[in-house]
Amino acid sequence: MTDEVTRWNARVRLALAAQSVDSTLTDTVLEEVAQHCAESGESPEDAFGMPEVYAATVVSERIPPEERLRHRGGRTPAATIRAALAPIGTAALVAGAGLWVADGFTLALTPGGLVGSSSIAVALTGGHLAATASRSRRRAAAWVLVAAATVLGATAFTVLSKKAFGHLPAPVLCLLGLALVGWATRDKPTADPEGVTMQPRTDAQNTVGREHWLRQLTQLLEERHAVPRARAAELTREAADHLAATERAPDEEFGPVELYALRLSEEESPRARWWLRSDIQNAILAVILTGYLVVNLASGGPFWQTALAAVALAVNLALLAVPLVRRQRESSPQR
Repeated sequence: MTDEVTRWNARVRLALAAQSVDSTLTDTVLEEVAQHCAESGESPEDAFGMPEVYAATVVSERIPPEERLRHRGGRTPAATIRAALAPIGTAALVAGAGLWVADGFTLALTPGGLVGSSSIAVALTGGHLAATASRSRRRAAAWVLVAAATVLGATAFTVLSKKAFGHLPAPVLCLLGLALVGWATRDKPTADPEGVTMQPRTDAQNTVGREHWLRQLTQLLEERHAVPRARAAELTREAADHLAATERAPDEEFGPVELYALRLSEEESPRARWWLRSDIQNAILAVILTGYLVVNLASGGPFWQTALAAVALAVNLALLAVPLVRRQRESSPQR
């Protein structure tokens, strides 16, 4: 198995694992890919496309809609923020009980302790948001928040004054922790994915009407499936125009709004990031190795570094040439 095939398989595994696909199905899929490539002589990327796109196809074709919806979850941003308070509540409960036993009923409040503890709480919240964020930008912003809060907390504990300016009963900290944990665990998903196909909703057509169904569609596309706002609005307008033309109820025409939103989001195939393509990565590496080799030769660097860079460049150029030669042979007419 070549390095290119190994990388492709690894990225498929990661993409499938991110969508809660079990290892048994993943192994079966990769075995089928290997068998097809052995019979056709194609590489996995040539035969099945980018790993992330292929993983999305596997999920849509082999996982039932109810199961896919269950894995996607149903938390809104507000519910996600409430859930992020659970680690803070747990930390407050444990810290309050520990300090109560160690320092007594009353806790001293200091600038360093107050600012440092608040920063730790913000870091815990940011870590939860980063772990559950559905969009890469939100995830990156959450990790930036975690890093900034961690640095601020460490600085506060070491730099700010440790002189007490007030006192707080330790049970108050314990009660605050219990309240936060209770608030976070009380939240429920917005939908029951197991029942959406068994009992399609009728409130959209009988009670609240078509507009409510369309508002739900927009909300689900944006908040649950991370479809960009402009695209979600466009998909909702298309559904509204279709309903206006057919004069049918949304549930009758499209089915339950949860499953229709899931289907629309899966049809928005993941964009193939050009910088993840193996040929692009090999080309970038070739440019870097060439620059290093030229600089090392011009500056009279050690011979072993020059030789190592030359060998690495030769191997990299071979990796670039093999797919081109294969495509040329496949496209040339056989005699």
